[in-house]
Amino acid sequence: MRLVIDCRFSGKSGIGTYLDGIVEELVNHHPEHQYLLVCYNNHKKWPTKENLDYLVTDIKPFSLKELFRFPVTEINKCDAYFSPYINIPFGIHVPIYSTIHDVIFLDMPKLTNSFGRTIRFYFLKRAYHMSQAVFTVSNFSKERIQHHLGKERKITIVYNGLSEGIRHFDTNNINKGNYFLFVGNIKKHKGLHILLCAFAKAKQKGLKGKLVLVGQAEKFRTSDAELSEAIQNIEDVEFTGYVKNEQLCHLMAGAKALVLPSLYEGFGIPPMEALYLGTKPIVSDLPVLKEIYGKLPVNFFKTGNSDDLAYQMLKVDPSYNIACTRAYIDEHYNFKIMAQKILKEITETTCDETN
Repeated sequence: MRLVIDCRFSGKSGIGTYLDGIVEELVNHHPEHQYLLVCYNNHKKWPTKENLDYLVTDIKPFSLKELFRFPVTEINKCDAYFSPYINIPFGIHVPIYSTIHDVIFLDMPKLTNSFGRTIRFYFLKRAYHMSQAVFTVSNFSKERIQHHLGKERKITIVYNGLSEGIRHFDTNNINKGNYFLFVGNIKKHKGLHILLCAFAKAKQKGLKGKLVLVGQAEKFRTSDAELSEAIQNIEDVEFTGYVKNEQLCHLMAGAKALVLPSLYEGFGIPPMEALYLGTKPIVSDLPVLKEIYGKLPVNFFKTGNSDDLAYQMLKVDPSYNIACTRAYIDEHYNFKIMAQKILKEITETTCDETN
């Protein structure tokens, strides 16, 4: 089979980690297939080999050029097209397979205006109906996709895996610091305002240490006036500024706990990264996080409840069996399983289409 993979998100966090892990596994461990990787501006991450070639483009995802001027001629010479997201160019005539990670903007409509919701719904619905099959990252996301988009498409669950940088990071010489770590963006559904409130309450009850926010202070302060004011009025809140992946591993490994106070997630990868690096997470008791982390050593708090989060921060015990935890993660959340599921679905469905 000749499979086209849209790799324009390669190297970026989130979707990029998902994509890179899958491509790495397919190219290196499934050489029986041929791969054509669509890369952005000559970003060729994997060495060219007999089963691998590149299609270079300067067309960005979610642009008008992507819809109408994508280099589909070479793509249509292949057997199938896989996208790690919902941006599907026009003119592709081979079977399409896409990934819908979540439908947050449909479940939480107040996150954007009506125009933004309409555009996102268009891309979600279009990808869903153009795809022969759809992949998603949790049972929760599957249920929400079906709720909003229907049940006529087969949806295969492929849980996220950890990057090679996380798996191979050496934690032996990392000393634990007295700080709680927040890794995430500043959108309202990430719950940073809940964490700030909880941290202030915990400090009043005797909590020692700092709250470290990964990111640049300017971005936090210019995005949300209420959030900016809360940050300025609480002591011992620090920003890291921009950090590279290795620096982020150091921060995660050295934290007393990582906190994920989200109001919504499709999967939620930072707690798993933290666990692998030796740091216990405190996370919202969202159904999806119970699904992913229910059998792992995490501390759950009531979603949106700053009092309960403050309590968990005060009583957190950072110790757990890291070796057993890593073994469980390796067995259940890895790119080998993901790639096998994706390849199996694509090969079987594509063969059914051609027969």
